[in-house]
Amino acid sequence: MKNKLLTIILASLLLTGCGSLSTMKGKLDAEASSYANAYDLRSGRAYVWNNKAHDDITKDLSPERAGPDIFFLCPKGDINFAGDELADTQLYPRCIWMSTPEDEKIPTVKKGSALIYVSDEKVPEKIIFERFADYGYSIGISNLTPDGGGHYYVSVAESKDGEYKKNIDQKSDAAQILEFSDMPRIYLDRAADMDVREDTVSGGGTVMGLAKNKSYTCTFYTGTFYQDYTMHANIRSFTSMEQFETHAYEFLHANCIKLEIPGYFKSGYYYVMGTGLFRYVSPEDEDKYCGQAFDGSIDWNDPIRKYDETGICIYDPSDEAYETGENSDPGIKEEDM
Repeated sequence: MKNKLLTIILASLLLTGCGSLSTMKGKLDAEASSYANAYDLRSGRAYVWNNKAHDDITKDLSPERAGPDIFFLCPKGDINFAGDELADTQLYPRCIWMSTPEDEKIPTVKKGSALIYVSDEKVPEKIIFERFADYGYSIGISNLTPDGGGHYYVSVAESKDGEYKKNIDQKSDAAQILEFSDMPRIYLDRAADMDVREDTVSGGGTVMGLAKNKSYTCTFYTGTFYQDYTMHANIRSFTSMEQFETHAYEFLHANCIKLEIPGYFKSGYYYVMGTGLFRYVSPEDEDKYCGQAFDGSIDWNDPIRKYDETGICIYDPSDEAYETGENSDPGIKEEDM
């Protein structure tokens, strides 16, 4: 009797363990970057539908649909505004850092494709598009600031929850300098044989002129003491430039809705609903777009809103009731693009 009872207990434990392992495995599975069936898409995420065979998304929304992947995830990247994804704030520059593998997976919205959003909770009352300026490949540091002598430093400021630094991509090589996080300023003086000065720093405070994925010896100063670190230019950097609120979408008789792209949008990079980044190619630029992760023939950072020299908004096509001369946040100025 004792042996029989022991067998039952062991069997029960094994079954329970199997169930736990299976559940844990499901939680640990990495999120796929593309899908063949719309009903496999995750709630709270945005995707780009693109089927080269046709331009009618409704043909691809059957629960039984199989075949090649046609739904592509808008990746989140490493961000310095975690917890404030939908905030309209300029308390500090909002940045996205994309590693080389992630950068190559940013989906493109253009004619014949569609931007969709999935939620098992609610239909969004408003749709937030935050546009980010693309500053190309660099090391994982943004928001470099000049001092009075033209030398550039980075402030290592902790967030309120301590999970990230506002100017450094912690998943990049640049995380090495966080060992000096108690320093108010860390100066970046050189990247290889290039001085880090006004003509080599972008409008987003990133080091320009670096070759994609190439390694560089970077010289940092803490006080007057220098430290050399080897870093790779394998981070594509983006900085927030303008935000728009829209309300237009389309029900698709499926588990997702189609988000409408406003007609005034220019080619650029947009973070949608705080969930991920996509590349938008406007009708005016479609003929010259090369179809690759980067196309230097297109101005991805041309502002939609226009401001005068005092920072007053003089043109805003997103506001139907807009009146010239209304005060507004100037954001990144056109001459910095």
